Amino acid sequence: MADHKGDKRAGFIVLLIDNDAGNREKVAAFAKEHAISIPMTIALEGSRGPRAYRLHADVPITVLAYERKTVKANFALVAAAPSDEAAQAKEVADILAAADKALE
Repeated sequence: MADHKGDKRAGFIVLLIDNDAGNREKVAAFAKEHAISIPMTIALEGSRGPRAYRLHADVPITVLAYERKTVKANFALVAAAPSDEAAQAKEVADILAAADKALE
């Protein structure tokens, strides 16, 4: 994120969980504990997320790259098991590279 401050890129994390006081407290505590420097929030729509995004319920992480309110790229992290850190790192690197290209 810091690499792109000059070109006005930004990121944020939206969790698809029940939007209640308990979960909001957990998200804030998690962000603080892990020193997460980008905004984290819970979707107003809760665990389903915004209907217009057509998110797949079985995909644990979706990355949307958009510019001026238009989605330029949509990626799903599905292949890497939580215990396979190398595969997860490669998947994230591939998504970031593709998103960078989509937003050129």
